Amino acid sequence: MITTYLVKRWGAFVGGIFAGLPIFSGPISFFITYEQGAEFALLASYNSLIGLLGCTVTALVYAWIAVFGGKWWLALPCSVAAYFCIGYFLHYLPQFSPFVILLACGAFFIASLLLPRPKLESYKTTRPRWIIWVQILFGSFMVYGVTESAHFLGPQWSGNISCFPIMIVVIAPFTHIANGVYTTVAVLRGFTAGWLGTAVFACTVMLTVLHYHISFVYILAGGLSCASTVLYSLLVVYAGKRMKGSVALF
Repeated sequence: MITTYLVKRWGAFVGGIFAGLPIFSGPISFFITYEQGAEFALLASYNSLIGLLGCTVTALVYAWIAVFGGKWWLALPCSVAAYFCIGYFLHYLPQFSPFVILLACGAFFIASLLLPRPKLESYKTTRPRWIIWVQILFGSFMVYGVTESAHFLGPQWSGNISCFPIMIVVIAPFTHIANGVYTTVAVLRGFTAGWLGTAVFACTVMLTVLHYHISFVYILAGGLSCASTVLYSLLVVYAGKRMKGSVALF
């Protein structure tokens, strides 16, 4: 509901930034730590970074298929398949691979370079009201399902699936149908900007979960996640205004 309000109030990019935060992976991580212990949570947090890389590939696949004329019913399954393929292959790398950590922390920047450039137009999104309830139910199911099945999935896949791109799966097709390709691209760009906060959250949990109380760990992780996302979004807005000012001079 908050995401929908932000989209209506400030546009697709800002709403996407909020939706890219660890809204679902954060609660999943907390409950996994509470039920399975700190060592399990440490591994799960690392593997959530692999899931974040999968989200990046999901956004790229969906966006480029849409730009080249593919309908939502083609873009959606292909992008979700790409998510699980990335997760499957990256699990063969050693645990706590510096390559994966650095790549995941830079995922938002990589996506911003590789996503299509939206056309210069106003992005007004229109979605049916019931989609909000679909998001709530889907998200609640993910939090409950992953938490309850964590001991079966293990830290690798429970961490990976905690970052499953729920917002892309639920929002992108409806935006694509109702508002077209480039509004969808703008929303996906917002998602990727929010992933900086998700990466900061996961890395904070990794560094602190073995040493501090669970409440301190997740308050710190949540605070740093929000702060980094706000700072990055302000930088993006400021850079956009500077670019518009430079264009106006010519």
